[in-house]
Amino acid sequence: MANKSYPYIFIHGMLGFGQDEKVNDFLPYWGMLAGDICQMIRDNGGEAYAPTISSLGSAWDRACEIYAQLVGGTVDYGEAHSKKYGHARYGRTYDKPLVPNWSAENKIHILGHSFGGATVRMVSHLLAHGAPEEVAATGADTSPFFTGGKGDWLQSVTTVAGPHDGTTVIYAIGPLLPILKCITFFGFAGVMDNTPLGKFYDMSLDQWGITSDPRKGYKVTNMLKVPNMIKAMTTKDNLYWDLCLAGARELNERFEINEKAYNFSISTSNSMLTPKGNHRMKASSFVPFWLTGNLVGSCRHDKSIDEDLDPSWLESDGCSNTVSALHPSDEPFEYFYDNDCKAKRGIWNVMPVYQGDHMDVVGGSLRAFLTPYYVMNYYKNHINILENLD
Repeated sequence: MANKSYPYIFIHGMLGFGQDEKVNDFLPYWGMLAGDICQMIRDNGGEAYAPTISSLGSAWDRACEIYAQLVGGTVDYGEAHSKKYGHARYGRTYDKPLVPNWSAENKIHILGHSFGGATVRMVSHLLAHGAPEEVAATGADTSPFFTGGKGDWLQSVTTVAGPHDGTTVIYAIGPLLPILKCITFFGFAGVMDNTPLGKFYDMSLDQWGITSDPRKGYKVTNMLKVPNMIKAMTTKDNLYWDLCLAGARELNERFEINEKAYNFSISTSNSMLTPKGNHRMKASSFVPFWLTGNLVGSCRHDKSIDEDLDPSWLESDGCSNTVSALHPSDEPFEYFYDNDCKAKRGIWNVMPVYQGDHMDVVGGSLRAFLTPYYVMNYYKNHINILENLD
């Protein structure tokens, strides 16, 4: 595996974790049972980081958290954005930048799994095009992240099992959705993040005032902020909204492709067609995906947009619809291997569909445990592609 000078930034998905959380020490999110992909890059002389960001935050909030960690300083969620959704403008402070001197001359590669896909697209969009509403709201006090003109700070963007057009699983699970929201916001964020367990697994929702920064200790009294938890849970400024088809449409209306970066998308599939024309998950899938994937595989109407769906939406990896993860439906694309493996800037270079479920693609499966080289070699090959870009 070749290696050049550009660092690799790996962004986790929903309920994921990063390098600052203890769980990542023995179960790295990127690699899991197959090994540690970041360490693999370091062992070959490169730089790799997996920032800890909100596990339930919106693509916007998570992108702001990534930027602050890369350049150092305090997370700025933007004056206009924060007022619109009713949370604090500023978040955690990072004294040491992960990538000193990050610039057009010192680019990065950024990869996002699952909802990390929408997150890295937001990073790419804001770097390239900025946020005019934030400039209008704060003028000279605007974060450089919102001023645009930095599209060339990214060498490449890669989405892995990222549902660009949203996922039907959000509403396909029906009555399980409010239960899941309550468990994650009240249990994980409200309780776990305000005890010593926050150092083990950090939900990082400080902007809502419901979690504690584990670097500064914990505040048990945050558990009493039930109205804040309800607000964070019911707003459109969280990942549950951004992941549904209606929320993804809103994101896509905002997103403009970064024409100065190479954009890659890796879709995933582990379902098969049934005689009735639905899809059911393969037996090799992670057990919870037998439920979610089978619900997706029979979901022909999405509640969030109140529209019937094309049958292509039935194939999935258990969480992401395969067709949605191929590429954004409203942006230019080419299939990488149909183009003689010549990547282009300013379009989506669509990779072949990865045959595995939603977590297998990051090493979270029995197959990854039994044959770890399958996952590790996959990333070695993709990194080789990125290393050989112009």
